[in-house]
Amino acid sequence: MRLSESSFQGIKALIVDALKEFQRPQEQSVVTDIHIMPIRETGEVTVSDDDRDLATTQLPDLAEIPEDIFYEVMEKALRRILKDIDEVQPLESLAIWKPFSFVLVDDDRETVAELMLFDDDNTLLSQSLMQGLDEELDKFLKDLLSE
Repeated sequence: MRLSESSFQGIKALIVDALKEFQRPQEQSVVTDIHIMPIRETGEVTVSDDDRDLATTQLPDLAEIPEDIFYEVMEKALRRILKDIDEVQPLESLAIWKPFSFVLVDDDRETVAELMLFDDDNTLLSQSLMQGLDEELDKFLKDLLSE
């Protein structure tokens, strides 16, 4: 199951609109997370910072996503949306003190998944990028030392 193209574009436009708040470099914000909260039953998607809602939209076809895979579908779609936005306008350039994250949250505002993390030196799209890193580094070091 995938998010419909219209919902995908609607969420993308919502996030872009919400991030306009953080495009003034002279006013660095002390936000630690940007929360994205989709609610399956109502079709409402809200983007908020630590203190307030920044933008909201209504996407009725979210209710068509089966409940048992809803957050899995949303996480996958949101990672792709954030990557698309980042390619056009780097998200690390937002006027937000680092580190900060984009986080998928449920309707109780509990974290479901960290979508993107920005710190001073790195941008991480997901934890899956880190899986197997130790083994790869060990192999690289072993190969380097054997030469």
